[in-house]
Amino acid sequence: MRPTLLGLLRTAYVVVSALLVATVLPRLGVPPGAVPDLVLVGVVATAVLRGPVHGGLNGLAAGWVVELVPPVGHPLGLTALVVMLAGLAAGCFRNPGSRSALRPLAALLVAAVVVLAAHAAAAVLADGELELLDGARGLAATMVAGAVLLPALLALDRALVRRRLG
Repeated sequence: MRPTLLGLLRTAYVVVSALLVATVLPRLGVPPGAVPDLVLVGVVATAVLRGPVHGGLNGLAAGWVVELVPPVGHPLGLTALVVMLAGLAAGCFRNPGSRSALRPLAALLVAAVVVLAAHAAAAVLADGELELLDGARGLAATMVAGAVLLPALLALDRALVRRRLG
């Protein structure tokens, strides 16, 4: 199995978006609760086009990358498992015959809710505090970022596959 241009671009997207979320956006003054989950948007793009297995595997790898970028706020492995579950859920929205613009956004919404629920459960179990307002702001920011980024990521993916580079 040889690496493809599409695989390299997906890897670069995950690494750059993880670094962007952890370092650049907080320095720009984005409140911690309103930072979009850009890594999840990339996982959902893969899951919608490739299905639940690829979405889950991509989510697992992306979750490990996120855990390697400081600051780490959750127990080791939790983020990888949560993003894997979100990728599995988003992959259930795969429909090769459909080019609906709403299907990827619905998949992103489901995946973001999975991540939000898991982080809320971890917060309650860890210290008993649940900040719903921060979670809702993060969900809204992720949906806005996804509305902008998902069509571009899906178009790039389809173009590379059509040219046999993916």
